[in-house]
Amino acid sequence: MSSEVRIPADRRARVVIVGAGSMGAWWAREVVASDVAELVGVADLAEGAPQRVIDQSGAADPSAIATGTDGVALALDLDADLLINPTVPLAHHPVTVAALHAGIPVLGEKPVTETLPEALSLVAHAELTGVPFMVSQSRRFFRQVRQLRSFVASHGPTVMTSAFFSLFTEHDGYRREQDHPLLRDMGIHAFDAARYILDADPVAVTAVGARPEWSVYRHDATVSATFEMSDGSLFAYHGTWNARGLPTWWNSEWRIGAQRGSATWDGIGAPVLGTEDEQETERLRAAIAAEDAPEPDQIAASLVEFVSALREGRTPLCEVHENLLSFAMVEAAVAAVERGERVLIDDLLEEARQDAITAEADPAAREILQSWPTVREALVAPH
Repeated sequence: MSSEVRIPADRRARVVIVGAGSMGAWWAREVVASDVAELVGVADLAEGAPQRVIDQSGAADPSAIATGTDGVALALDLDADLLINPTVPLAHHPVTVAALHAGIPVLGEKPVTETLPEALSLVAHAELTGVPFMVSQSRRFFRQVRQLRSFVASHGPTVMTSAFFSLFTEHDGYRREQDHPLLRDMGIHAFDAARYILDADPVAVTAVGARPEWSVYRHDATVSATFEMSDGSLFAYHGTWNARGLPTWWNSEWRIGAQRGSATWDGIGAPVLGTEDEQETERLRAAIAAEDAPEPDQIAASLVEFVSALREGRTPLCEVHENLLSFAMVEAAVAAVERGERVLIDDLLEEARQDAITAEADPAAREILQSWPTVREALVAPH
């Protein structure tokens, strides 16, 4: 899957975006502004939506960008190098499966798809086709997240990490009726960042949700979850859309306690690092301050990572196998809230695999799902 060079280094990647909503519009602006890609097409079922996205993209010649209703067909017609898929989660599975079987690499939006069984199905289809599929976990590409990962690598192991998110938000649309909207919309950002910072994976979770009487959401938009991680540490996430005043940034506020030092991050500025050695602390802080050169982050960095991987014939960060455990953290936390009990991640993954096998329409993909010794082993094996 990772050994084939798919884009030559001497030209920009030709990109088709499928899904012309707000995220599709953001992606279009980033592709047009990118040094590594060019926007050649936008597709959506809604009449006029692709052209609206193109018109606001900043493209020098909007008329040169094609439109259509079928993103995969459009990508094939235009000889696109990759498909970006910011459709609604319900459409992630069918669009991605169609693209992979057409031989088109996919850069998908989070969450990987709507349900855990569907996510495992996509892992199987990625293995079946050998076509690259990356999920854009944009928080992972902040400089500060990388700096925290480096600090933990040299001053760990950790014992406790916490992420606190509080932002009064009254979303319109489907989130008002969605089950566990805060977990499913925001939780995965912190969960994926925690896995990356700690270089550890989830083992089990306990969680509880709350719905205050003033909430506009039908379900809980306030959640506290504690994960037991594979390195023996704890990761605690506390998030709410219901509290007014003193908001955090979208990245949450972080505190990391490790064997040889601790770190805090307010979610926007530079991390604050500290140890018991004053000279070491000063050295660490000087190194952080020295990293001030501009660099892409969020989805712009996701695009650079995917195009670079396709040019180099390597597996990108957030490839679907690697991303799956971040999505599993979300669904495990949901299950812990609903069941009122500690949930083992591997048990949930095996439940989802059985559901995926039952629902899978492709015999070859079903055979791959059945062949895995365990889901976790399949996810962490080299690809």
